[in-house]
Amino acid sequence: MNPSKKIFITGTGTEVGKTLVSCAIARYWANNNFDVGVMKPIASGGIELKGEKRFISEDALLLKNAARSSDSIRLI
Repeated sequence: MNPSKKIFITGTGTEVGKTLVSCAIARYWANNNFDVGVMKPIASGGIELKGEKRFISEDALLLKNAARSSDSIRLI
């Protein structure tokens, strides 16, 4: 796959598997030595970071880990 190619995962509803599928795709490409970028531009809810007064998306953390990304969680 050309590294400049992009994949956009979308779906309607909560808990339909968008993040699960996205993580599987990101991990596959990361395991095959691709530099994978992931984004979670919209999220509802979140978890509070320890020692900080802000919330982040659990899905964004899952995507970051699946892609083995060094990008900041704010960018994701």
